[in-house]
Amino acid sequence: MKFPIPAFIFLGLFVVASVIQLVLAWQEKEKFRRKEKFACLLFLGLFAVFAFPDKPLIYIGAFLGMLGDILDLNLKTFYFGVLSFFIAHICYILEVILDVLGSYFPWYMTVALLGTFLVVTILMYLYCKKKPTHNMIDKIGQSIYFATLVSYIPVILFAVITVGKFMYLSLIGALFFISSDSILVYAHFGPKFKRYHFYDMVTYLIAEVLIVLGFVLTLAI
Repeated sequence: MKFPIPAFIFLGLFVVASVIQLVLAWQEKEKFRRKEKFACLLFLGLFAVFAFPDKPLIYIGAFLGMLGDILDLNLKTFYFGVLSFFIAHICYILEVILDVLGSYFPWYMTVALLGTFLVVTILMYLYCKKKPTHNMIDKIGQSIYFATLVSYIPVILFAVITVGKFMYLSLIGALFFISSDSILVYAHFGPKFKRYHFYDMVTYLIAEVLIVLGFVLTLAI
């Protein structure tokens, strides 16, 4: 399947915006970096729109990531930003189940999904509970969000095994996403370290583009 020219244009703009974001992150110019961050996911979402307009879960997930980037700029809307990322991951999970797997999702995968979610939620909460500087809602929210992200792994691994194709890209992307959020969780509940936003953004941008490309290229074949 050949993608329309606008799809390649927006993918190129995503690369340009990502390079700018990483340069700003490395130089620790937070004011400009935070304002420019949303452009990366905006262009990636538009790439998905033109590449596969009939698969809305892909670009809705990307646009929700963009919304999360915007909402995270303000402490008053921070939790709404986390909620936006949470729904984005749900969209990606549903994309795997409904489109990539064609709704073929056996009972044992449901058990794996829910089991992973429960175990990771408990482990994350026990980790966050040790940090006295944050409230209970913050700790529970972070635990549920991170567990949702990790629960994506057994789902997409099942897709790699049963469908194959380019789904391995999405699997690698999911692992990068866990790395990105692990950096944020560590910085959020522990001591911040120099240029942590750079390392967070490198893994975050790689994660987003690989997840989306994995979906698009797999469904295109």
